Amino acid sequence: MVASNENYSGSHAHGADHQICDAPRACLGCLAVSGLGAELTDSQVKALFEIAELRRLSKGDVLIAEGEYDDHLFTIARGEFEVTRGEGADREVQLVRLGPGTITGELAFLDGLKRTASVRAVTDGSCVIALKRECLEPMLAVDPQLVYKVMKAILRSAHRTVGQMDKVYLDMVRYVQG
Repeated sequence: MVASNENYSGSHAHGADHQICDAPRACLGCLAVSGLGAELTDSQVKALFEIAELRRLSKGDVLIAEGEYDDHLFTIARGEFEVTRGEGADREVQLVRLGPGTITGELAFLDGLKRTASVRAVTDGSCVIALKRECLEPMLAVDPQLVYKVMKAILRSAHRTVGQMDKVYLDMVRYVQG
């Protein structure tokens, strides 16, 4: 665990005592309290969970690879992840650390373009809930409110990311001017 929640871009839904889920259904609760599921009703969380998949990762496993195409949206259920961006041929810069409850992969999920950063597990036993765009789209006909709430959650997450980037930029400007 990171010593402080301020390194996370999302809420920290579980404490250090959260154990690896023995049954995939246990992750339903992780989805419900995440940034993605916070506004959903119980039945909407269940419907979203039914079209999602669970991915378990070990330390060092890549969830998202910069420059690749992938139309999945991820909600971190357990573990910590680092977001990095390549700088030159052999150098990566860490942008942020993510923890439980955080949504990641928003932009490529929405626009279908290449991933702009990599996301890698930094803890063993990490778990994410993956949602593929083509699985969410049919939900428009079944429960448009669910899709609307998911889109709101994605926009909130992207807005939070932009706010964090603005803060880092301002800190750098103050440092250079200082």
